[in-house]
Amino acid sequence: MDYADDMALLAQMLEVLLLSQSVMNDEAKPLGMHINWSKTKIQQIGEPYYSQSHLTVAGENVEIVDSFVYLGSLMDTRGGSDLEIRRRIEITRSCVTLLDRPIWRSPIALDAKIRLYTAYILPVLVYGSETWTTMKELCQHIDSFDCWCLWKILRIPYMKHVTNAEVRQVTQCQPVSEMVRASRLRFFGHVARAQPTEVHRRAVQAAMQKPPSSWKRPQGRPSSTWL
Repeated sequence: MDYADDMALLAQMLEVLLLSQSVMNDEAKPLGMHINWSKTKIQQIGEPYYSQSHLTVAGENVEIVDSFVYLGSLMDTRGGSDLEIRRRIEITRSCVTLLDRPIWRSPIALDAKIRLYTAYILPVLVYGSETWTTMKELCQHIDSFDCWCLWKILRIPYMKHVTNAEVRQVTQCQPVSEMVRASRLRFFGHVARAQPTEVHRRAVQAAMQKPPSSWKRPQGRPSSTWL
């Protein structure tokens, strides 16, 4: 707590969570730290569902939300990454649009534009992609948006019949979905090399264990999971 700016408390019971927040508030005061209660959120995952919109902690109101942005990424109660990916696409679209006149329509050489796009635009799009749950449809959505950006850079009119394969051949840019896959594999390697006592290593090991008895595999060919 001497250096942490953002903290996350996890609990299986709401009463324990509220008590933990109160204890953290009491322990932070001697260090000269104060909790920003307006930015503090409570997110519930699973049953039972609480209908309240606020709870009282240490005399302060704390909002209960379905989703919120934590460390730059959208955390949603339903899980998955579709909302975060769509949010990233909209943020990146704004960045590309702002640079339309000063960069993309300027007489700068094409290779310089591609380097600018790779260095300044793509990191905005793939931020936090190490933890994305990417389905085939989402990967296609990401790659389609990437091609839209490359079309803007090449200044290709929509009426002109140019395939995405031709655009990638000219720009020499690989699909963003391949970048996401590579970043996820690098992160998995980091987790796999961690000590067995580390929390993230234990979480992966638990995910790879035998599923609970209530789980039943559907008929047909067994699905190939990422793990």
